[in-house]
Amino acid sequence: MLHQISQFLVRLLVMAGVSAVAASPAMAQETSFRTYQDNSGFTCEFPSDWSFDQAQNNDRIFTGPPETARDATIIIQVIDRAVTAEPTAIAQLEALKTQLLAAPGGKILSEGAAPIAEQQAPYLIASYTVPDSSGNQRQFRHIQMAVTAPRTFLLMSYSAPDETFDQNMRVFQNCSATLKLGVAVTPVPPAPPVAQVPPTQPTPPAPPAAQAPDSQQQVTADPGGEGTMIWRHNADRGFWITVPSIWSQTIDPSEPYSVDMQHPERVEGVIVFVVDMESTSTVKEYADAWEQHVADKIFFMNDRLAVPETAHPGVGVKDVAGIMRRYQGQVNGATVQSLAAYVVNTKRGFTVVGYHFLGDHDGERRTRQAVESFRLTPP
Repeated sequence: MLHQISQFLVRLLVMAGVSAVAASPAMAQETSFRTYQDNSGFTCEFPSDWSFDQAQNNDRIFTGPPETARDATIIIQVIDRAVTAEPTAIAQLEALKTQLLAAPGGKILSEGAAPIAEQQAPYLIASYTVPDSSGNQRQFRHIQMAVTAPRTFLLMSYSAPDETFDQNMRVFQNCSATLKLGVAVTPVPPAPPVAQVPPTQPTPPAPPAAQAPDSQQQVTADPGGEGTMIWRHNADRGFWITVPSIWSQTIDPSEPYSVDMQHPERVEGVIVFVVDMESTSTVKEYADAWEQHVADKIFFMNDRLAVPETAHPGVGVKDVAGIMRRYQGQVNGATVQSLAAYVVNTKRGFTVVGYHFLGDHDGERRTRQAVESFRLTPP
């Protein structure tokens, strides 16, 4: 299938004028989000330009970029419900409340509950005075929330200097709104709840060393099962994607370059197409040209579903936003649906399309996770 459309695609993309228009300023101002997946079972979304680090005490720390969100920090603590002394989310929050009141100038501004992850999660907003990253004493505001997960409590906090707190609050709101809970795939190490009063300035993890085009790195632990996810790094075209380890992988170096990853027994998988263009294009023009000239040549992209397109969150490159669209087709009398992400970075276009049998909810989840994980910077 890939060989049949390869030369055809390049010719039609050029004919369609995909490479003729430069990216618009409005697109450059959009914020792209990436999905963070934790081995304790939860996922949530953060802006691609926020850095991530895991502290020695296993706190998950997300830090804003110095240019726009200096000293803004979101921290997620994972507390094992089986070993903690505080048995409820409210009790967890009360313990943190005591610590916040003990901080210099600490006081509670408001308390309440918010609908998060299909529950009313208790939260409080506090203020205190501590040194910022430059060593200057400043007043910070701090929101602390406690969320009940199947086997853990998630203690989610956001802190920032008082004058920029509202400006970056949207990041915490997006994190909370996109929070999805699941069951841990690895044991959760016990850790006492700690109110993170001082702003933390973690060092971002070092990117992986240069690897072969089909190198891979395991990111979850479930030996032998379809839930074992691995990062695959394609050094030839500079992208990363996380897929089930059971999926095979075939690289076709012809034009357009493609990497075909699929389940060994079912119609389920992801194909990443890479097209080198003469000049840059907007991502919408690239996607429209693909649909007009190529999509109907791929059986699981025959028909565009009448649903709105959405932003693709997993690019990982600042000011590069992608879009996602849904399709379906037929094979041997069965309906196959697909989710495609389109990304344009300088003079290179990427089409990441995951496909699965209609009604196979596990297959849909796996392919969506793979498509949304696609990025152009190290995970």
